[in-house]
Order: sequence, then structure tokens, then C-alpha cells
Amino acid sequence: MALNLNHWWDTLSSFLLAGTDSLGAYLDRSGLTLVHLQKSFSGLAVQNLRHLPVEPGKLEDLAPALKELIAAWRLESCPVGLVVSREFGFLRRASLPRAAAENLSQVVDYELDRFLPLPAEKLYFDYQVLGATETEIHLILLALPREFIEKCLNLFTGATLRVMSLELAPTAAANAFATLRAKLPPSWLLLHLEPGAFELAHIQGLALRSLSHGRNLPPRELIRKVKAGITAILEEGQEPKALCLYGAGAEFDVGALSAFELEVIYPSHFSLKGLPPETEQPGALPAMGGAVRGMGKAPLKVNLLPVAERAAVSLGGFTFTKVALSCFLALCLIWGISALIHKRVLLYQVNSQIEKTAPQALQVEKQLEESRRLAKQIESLGKIGQSPDKLRILKDLTQLIPENTWLFNLKLSKQTLDISGMSKSASEMIPLLEKSGFLEKTGFASPIVSDASKFEHFKIKAELKNLEPGS
Repeated sequence: MALNLNHWWDTLSSFLLAGTDSLGAYLDRSGLTLVHLQKSFSGLAVQNLRHLPVEPGKLEDLAPALKELIAAWRLESCPVGLVVSREFGFLRRASLPRAAAENLSQVVDYELDRFLPLPAEKLYFDYQVLGATETEIHLILLALPREFIEKCLNLFTGATLRVMSLELAPTAAANAFATLRAKLPPSWLLLHLEPGAFELAHIQGLALRSLSHGRNLPPRELIRKVKAGITAILEEGQEPKALCLYGAGAEFDVGALSAFELEVIYPSHFSLKGLPPETEQPGALPAMGGAVRGMGKAPLKVNLLPVAERAAVSLGGFTFTKVALSCFLALCLIWGISALIHKRVLLYQVNSQIEKTAPQALQVEKQLEESRRLAKQIESLGKIGQSPDKLRILKDLTQLIPENTWLFNLKLSKQTLDISGMSKSASEMIPLLEKSGFLEKTGFASPIVSDASKFEHFKIKAELKNLEPGS
């Protein structure tokens, strides 16, 4: 019964919000990854996902398969957000005189060939302002070669699709995380991992501030490069609080970044139906970032496609049938509210009768509260009688611990004692504690770690024996 109701609800909500389908396409060297995103009353869901492999330089070979797929998914004339791997494009920081602020777009167009290897007329490009000083405006430029992208646009046009946006993979993946993961901090990092490769982006506010990358790296060198990239961002005075991690780099040890105290967020944390793990479909997340633009959700507004070439996006229109069905649902809601009001009236009548017996009930409640208080006192006294004498144990430990040893933490339960600290020679602690007379089965709970000052950090666990109950 529950399955039937869920199916009915999904069908109804999809019908009412027909026209809210969106398609994201991610292009890299392996081929084209397509994500079909749909919005319903229950939220966003991935309806279809497919990877179309293609050899480099033979993008036009995808035309028949793409047309067939779009027809099967019934997405003719659907808006599509095109996302391209950073390998195909350019991403540079640039600075312009402060006087250019009044006509910044025109100045960027004119000065683009100073920062990129191609002039503006041969590029699809956009920029974001990172900040300004008294003399300069700092920008980040994002661009893709026009000749290559026009082949992609022709491919989608031939499949009846309408391209609404064009962006590089880092901004698309950032939009996916910012849209599908609520309450990201103002400053955070985006790490894309592949076997032996990485891309590390810094997102602050609604802008991509920096991007570092590396390829053909052994595991240890990969970790070192990532740590160096994070350190460089911190040295610029930024304070990222989270690390959004995606990709298929299984050999990467995330624990190596624990010193940066970043909250690690994975795509598996999204409450999104149908999104596969990155290890199964590596290009799904950037394609998802392209698709969310069709839902009007794109925190990072960068779009390399000129305004005149962008397809219009409609977030849904209602036909007469939809309006009638909406009215029917509204009447059902009103009927439910009226039934609730009727129950509220009955509840008011019952409350009036209860108020008449309130004095007697209050007296009984006071007596019950007093009995509960006494029961808690008896329980507390019982616990005290069963507990070891903590002050005596602490005093004995103080006498046992040598002068070159410090304790950071002490946890005492009925039968066990856990301590942690640092010492010039942690191995000497075990014999000392064994000779105390009140501990047994003493041993290290974790490996000894030495710090830069050659102090050994330790964690010791022991069992208590022959203790008299505390007073």
C-alpha cells in the first residue's frame, strides 16, 4: 500500500511540475556524461544518467547516440547546461587598473589576449571580481576555445537540445555542492580526485578564487601537493572551514589532511535520489552542477556563453488541467483543515472539563514529583557507594608520575582508568603504574607518537583492582 501511495505521489507531482526537467552534460577526454534532473513536490531527483564514450577529436560521432537517447528520455527541446573539463580551457588570475571599473566588461574584452593565449573573438569567456585595492581590480578569468565549443553546441542543437549555460568543471561541481548540501561556510575548498591527479579549488562567497592541479603523481606526492595547495590558501589569509571531496581517487588518504581541521563533505551526504557514487560514474557530479541551472539554482553565476546565445529557461507553466487538479488538491486541503478545526473544538470541550478537576490533579502531581525526587536521591547515593575513591586514585597517580611527564586527560569509570599525556619516556609509565597496587592489565591504548620537541604522546588503559567504595 505504501509503495502504491509513493508511486501515485511521484506521478502526480511530476505531472503538476512538468516542464521542470533539466539536463546537464559534462565533456572530458573519455566522452560525454549526461544527467537528467527532475523537480517534483518531493524535491530534486536524478531520473536518468548515461556516459557516452568517444575518442578524442571525434565528437561528431556521438550525434546518432545522443539523438536516440534524448528521444528515449523524452527531453526534446530541454535546456542543457554544458560543462567542460578544465583540461580543455583556461583559468587565470588577472589585475586591471582601478579606473577600468566603470567599463569593466569592455576592458576585459580588450585586454584578454594579455592574459590568455587567444584573443577574445576566439574564446568563450567570463570573469569574476575577486576584490579591489586603491589602484587595482583583481579578477579570475575563465575561458574555452570557441572553435572546439561550437562543435559541442552543434552536437546539442542537432539533438533538439537548447544550451543555456557553458562553464568549466570546477564551478559546476561547486554549484552542485552549494545547491545540494545546505549551509556550507562562506569559505570552503573543492577537491576533485582522480587516480594520480587532483584539482583543488577555493570557493569564497559566490566566487571561485583559485585553482591548483597536478597529474601523474604517485600517492605520497599527490598528498604532498594537495597539502601544499591548502597551505598556500591559508597563507593568503583565507580560512576555509570545509573540504568538499569528489572523484575516484581511491588511493588518497583523507586522514592526512586532519591537521587543517576541515569538515569533509562527500556527494554521498546529499539527500538526492538516483545520484550514483563517484566510483561508478566519475563525471556525474559536474554534469549535475550543469543541470541545477535549469532549476534556477546556481550560486556561482559564472557563464561563459554570451547572453545572446543562451537558451531561455522556463521553470514550469500550468495548463488548464494542472490548474483544475491544483484546485482539487486545494479543496482537499480545506476539507482537511475543517476536520482539524472540528477536532480542536472537541478538544476545547474536553479541556474545560479537565480544568474543573485541576486542583486535585495538581496535588497528586506534587506528590508524584516529591516521590521522584526522593527516588533520584536514593539512586545517586547508591551510585556514590559503588564508585571508586577518585580523589585517592588521583593523589596516588600524582605521586607515581615522574617529573618529566604530564597528563592531559584522565577518565575513571567503575572498573577502568584511561589516561593520556606526554613524557620524555612513555615506556617507563607501564612498570610504574603496575607497581601502584591498584591497577592491573596496564597497557598502551594506541601507538606512541613523538612531537617536534621529542616528547612522546601516549594513551594508557588499565583496570582497577581491590578498591574500596568511595565515601
